[in-house]
Amino acid sequence: MSDRTEEAHVDLLDAIVAALNLPLPSIEVADERLHYRLLVRRALAVRIIIEANRAVTRDPRLAADAIRTRTAEEPVTYTPFKGETNGEVR
Repeated sequence: MSDRTEEAHVDLLDAIVAALNLPLPSIEVADERLHYRLLVRRALAVRIIIEANRAVTRDPRLAADAIRTRTAEEPVTYTPFKGETNGEVR
């Protein structure tokens, strides 16, 4: 595998991780539901993009770009969890 191809695959993996790495929601039920729905939608989008890419172009750069575009279209709209440490809010 060439360095260029390896870099493209690493970029694809980075795009997948970024799409699925959502901040935890607050403890509000509505935020938990929004978090779950967003995670499901993003996971489905990643799966569809990867499957289409494998069937058509097999170009990891195109898949990474498509995943990043789709992720930008589905932003976090819920309130993220704010953890506490020794009574202090982070």
